[in-house]
Amino acid sequence: MFTRPSKRRGPRNRAADAIREELMSSAAGNDHSRPSSPTYAAQTLASLAQQPVPSADNICPPALLHRFIDDYFKFIHPLLPIPHEPSFRAALAAREDLNSPTFLALLASMIGCLVASIPRRPRQHILDLQMEAAFPNSGILIERCRRTALEARGSAYLDRPQTIEDAMIAIFQAFIGAYSWHWDICRLYMGQCVTICRVLEIHKRDGPGTEAAVQAARAAATNAIATGNVREDMMPPLPKTDVVLQELCKRMFWILFSTVTSFQQLGVSARELNIPPPTASEPYPDLPAEVDDAYITPQGTRPMPEGEVPRLVGFNAIMQVYKACADVSAMDVVYGGNELSNWPQQRATLVRALDSVEGVLGIIPSMFLFGSKSSSNEAARQQNYPLPTQGYMGLGVLVPFQNDEPNERKRTAIEIQKANLYGAQLATRSYLLQKYLILSDSFQATNDVSNSQMEDDETTSADVPPASKNGATIADYLVKGRDNLIKDMLELFQNLDLTYIEPNGLSFTNRINQARLTLEATPPDRKTDFHRHVEKYLQRLVDFLVNTQRVGPGTVEGIGEEELRARQWAEMLQPMKNYI
Repeated sequence: MFTRPSKRRGPRNRAADAIREELMSSAAGNDHSRPSSPTYAAQTLASLAQQPVPSADNICPPALLHRFIDDYFKFIHPLLPIPHEPSFRAALAAREDLNSPTFLALLASMIGCLVASIPRRPRQHILDLQMEAAFPNSGILIERCRRTALEARGSAYLDRPQTIEDAMIAIFQAFIGAYSWHWDICRLYMGQCVTICRVLEIHKRDGPGTEAAVQAARAAATNAIATGNVREDMMPPLPKTDVVLQELCKRMFWILFSTVTSFQQLGVSARELNIPPPTASEPYPDLPAEVDDAYITPQGTRPMPEGEVPRLVGFNAIMQVYKACADVSAMDVVYGGNELSNWPQQRATLVRALDSVEGVLGIIPSMFLFGSKSSSNEAARQQNYPLPTQGYMGLGVLVPFQNDEPNERKRTAIEIQKANLYGAQLATRSYLLQKYLILSDSFQATNDVSNSQMEDDETTSADVPPASKNGATIADYLVKGRDNLIKDMLELFQNLDLTYIEPNGLSFTNRINQARLTLEATPPDRKTDFHRHVEKYLQRLVDFLVNTQRVGPGTVEGIGEEELRARQWAEMLQPMKNYI
């Protein structure tokens, strides 16, 4: 190509020449600042090294952090037995939060769940360590935990292989959303947890860590290498049998199953948040082994001392209540919630579920029954409670400060599990009774069947378990079931220690309120004299518990209000003997 020489026309522009020379000399003296310069690369690495590494210090100081971890395993772990305590404490002691973003996100999510569930005790730790300037209220600490977990996971966490820890993080974030009254966040993370568990195949009996899963992974790897699809040196490490992983997967599944079932009982559609029902080819996993974490290792389980009751006994009892509703959930998916389709089959399913739920209390150790209250409960009433403070968010009931001896920790776990077991059982029974009555009324309305014809059909029906009828009609059995439900609620209130319902307090009060609303919705002609007599008194008791949950962020409670509430509760229980 012809290049025509350029010629300057006119006199030189000395100002432009001076600027040009200055720029050229400046560039020549700063060659090390160019991106291609080795000096520039060294400066970039140095600036990156000066940035703080995400760690547990982003949540709170170590002294406060370790108190939170101790409280989590004492008050929350009995109801959410994840993660494996010895493994988690060993990783925390080794500062795994500096090396593993997933572990840091799990740690932050656990603390956030603790503070959102029982904000009073963390608040007392903050005051004891004089850190109220950094954490003036629980909402700030919860938000810091959420932000730390999200930053640790990163924006591309779904692009890497998922682990059981990712499922734990998702469900903890869901609980944080629920306890903080952010229902959309709760539903989003619950859906994410369900998806992760399906990807990990936790819902299968031969889940991660089992011998069958390991053999299947090895067979798949051998086949991939043999067909030439993958080179042997590019294969990821093959899994190994891991008893700790097996138990964590079982616990994770049943926590998720019970939470989804509880949501459905509170009105969430089974089609929106659903775990597929078990089948003969794909049954649900077994309930977790009733062995404490200290006796579980990756290689196997060690026998526990004779006479010692594992903490998982109470957890499994609660899961048995929700497990009885598996067929009812499947029925809702097939027919739709409260939709009449095949009344005899629906009736038999509901009555079987009701029988199973009522039978749970007959197969658990007596220490989980209110008739055998442990001495620790009375001792807890005599504890000196910390004074209420400002900026409190949550249930207006204090969890007492007690020592952390193993026996005391186990007694606390039993009391917490006992309260939630009774709450879950009452809510499930009321849910099944209400569903039965709705479907029964629909059947009568669409088929123009009288009450006497319904009773005759129910008495002679072969698809209803005989144990539920005891020679009477199902209608009589259900009327008696409502009265028994009221009596059991009164017994719960009479024996309830408010200090042990604060962990998972929102869920507990929702369950009790659901049972009360179901009883209130009973048509007047179906209420017995006992039902009418006790209805208003029962409403006062439940309203008191529900109102204790309605303390929002930044609310200031006066000194002595907790003592006032305790006296009010005691006064409300005085007429109890007239009703029982």
